Amino acid sequence: MPPNEVLLSRSEQELEAERFFYRHFTERGLSINLYDSAGRRQINPVLPREVSPFPNLMTMPPDAAEGVAFLAVDDTLFFLYDRIEHWSGAPGHLAFVALKVEAECLCELTRSDLPGTELSKSEYVLLSLLLSGHSLKSAAEQIGASYDTKRKQVQNVLEKFGADSQTSLLRKLSLELAASLLDQIRPAQGQSREFTKVFSQFGNDVVVSNITIGNGIEVPVWEFGARQGRPVLYFHNMLSPIVFSEDLVAALRENGLRWLVVPRHFLGRDMPFETGIRMERLTHALARTIDVLTDDPVICLGDSAGVSWAIHFARHHPQKVAHLVLSAVPTPAPPKPNSQYNTLYSEVAGMLRDNPLTLAGLARLYNALARIPLLARRGLRHMYRHSEADSATLEALFERGHIFEWLQLIANLGTHSSIDELGALQRNWRADLERLDCPVTCIQGVEDPISPVGGIEDLCARLPAVAFHPVANAGHFVLAQAFPDIALYLGQRQSLSARSFTRTIGAVM
Repeated sequence: MPPNEVLLSRSEQELEAERFFYRHFTERGLSINLYDSAGRRQINPVLPREVSPFPNLMTMPPDAAEGVAFLAVDDTLFFLYDRIEHWSGAPGHLAFVALKVEAECLCELTRSDLPGTELSKSEYVLLSLLLSGHSLKSAAEQIGASYDTKRKQVQNVLEKFGADSQTSLLRKLSLELAASLLDQIRPAQGQSREFTKVFSQFGNDVVVSNITIGNGIEVPVWEFGARQGRPVLYFHNMLSPIVFSEDLVAALRENGLRWLVVPRHFLGRDMPFETGIRMERLTHALARTIDVLTDDPVICLGDSAGVSWAIHFARHHPQKVAHLVLSAVPTPAPPKPNSQYNTLYSEVAGMLRDNPLTLAGLARLYNALARIPLLARRGLRHMYRHSEADSATLEALFERGHIFEWLQLIANLGTHSSIDELGALQRNWRADLERLDCPVTCIQGVEDPISPVGGIEDLCARLPAVAFHPVANAGHFVLAQAFPDIALYLGQRQSLSARSFTRTIGAVM
């Protein structure tokens, strides 16, 4: 983990630009960056030893026509576009989008009728200078070569592109390049990417509704299972809105459950980036949405990082919750030094005690790792290496690949969500838990390496109204690992008290 001074080195404007960038540009398949009105690069490497392919400073040429320009910097061609207002939510300090145009990209985008066109390094540098407005003479001087040498090289380039003159070549290349690049970076229309992803994974097994009440927040709801079944409101974990279980839909239908998911990672992008405010507004909007979806109180299920959100919902909207079920419950408070329950959560809590601003840096680091499948794979394997059950679950997830797609999507579109999750875990949700009147059951994997079962058992023992059930041969992904059995318990819940519900879990297990 980088030192705190690295995590805290970002200004609020840079963080705002970063959120905007990952929401709009990361899936374009191009090398892109953003610059502010002073010409400063906004998207910088996470670690100091990394080197950005974009210069620290770059400004839009004053004579740029139609908001586009080509600029050669350090033997590299860049395409600049300053109509930043075309993207929703663009921070006011941003000035333009910059794309790095490699030699291969230049040929591919402009010579589709002449496949196989290739440029040498020196030809690419010369063409970059010419496209950015240099004359052949000034380009030769810039390179440090003779005019005659470069004139002959231009002839070679003309032949490669089938052009009659330098002027016609540059006009054609600049028009085709600009049109092609703009087509690729301009805002996309149509369905949200999270909807596209969940639909591609579940097809007709998912029903997506977007509900807006009055002037409130538009709340998307993903429904699985029995449409007329007992409603279960699922507050998902940090990795994905989806329960990674191949038996998800079949188990829900078999037990008459209507599984309701609100993908909070992607909600409230225009809200203040403060966890308490966001949680309050989103759970209020969700409570109004539940009134539209069902007349019955719901079973409220919070998993891992979703535990804090589920407890908050149950505490502030008790009439809507018949039973609260918590799985993979995080350690609720930082343990004492050298405690047997020291965990990743306690380490994060310690860092936040030292400097609350570390939260933004940690979230940025988490998002950076989530965007790269190789790093995400290594990080997850390391976190869960002490649990055989979790390791086996992860390997199965890696094989199917959905987890990487969700991690990238959340990191890119919901850059604030990791801040929310880390912040929500630090709030005093135990105080809310103590004030609940509804039945509460905690389900914990015995092998859980993130939230040790002993710490949660101690918590439940001090809260008589909270029933506790450990699950053997399960870890932090206990919900996915035992989903068919848990679905059975939830389906039986209508006629069971909290204590008998727990005994039923034990009997079935």
